[in-house]
Amino acid sequence: MYYRGSAAAVIVYDITKQDSFHTLKKWVKELKEHGPENIVMAIAGNKCDLSDIREVPLKDAKDYAESIGAVVVETSAKNAINIEELFQGISRQIPPLDPHENGNNGAIKLGKQATQASRRCC
Repeated sequence: MYYRGSAAAVIVYDITKQDSFHTLKKWVKELKEHGPENIVMAIAGNKCDLSDIREVPLKDAKDYAESIGAVVVETSAKNAINIEELFQGISRQIPPLDPHENGNNGAIKLGKQATQASRRCC
């Protein structure tokens, strides 16, 4: 996984497979050990359109999310259910950027940056 500079992470499990929920906990551990200290975590229980064959109770996901301070939303990638809600929940928890932090008065330059040619000494 790539974590540097990440403000948030979405960890996804399949509500129809208990094993995927256990694997999610391993990813959370990995993220806590190697990710940024203040990263916002969101847990997405995917395939909510298949809730009739659910193996992971929503209460289990909510309890776990609360224990790690994460947002939890059940989603369906297939039917685009709660995708926007997931990202809105994340955005509410990400602290606003300090516009003076990067020294450019809040401006971010896009595209290729000119590099200074190195000079030889002597």
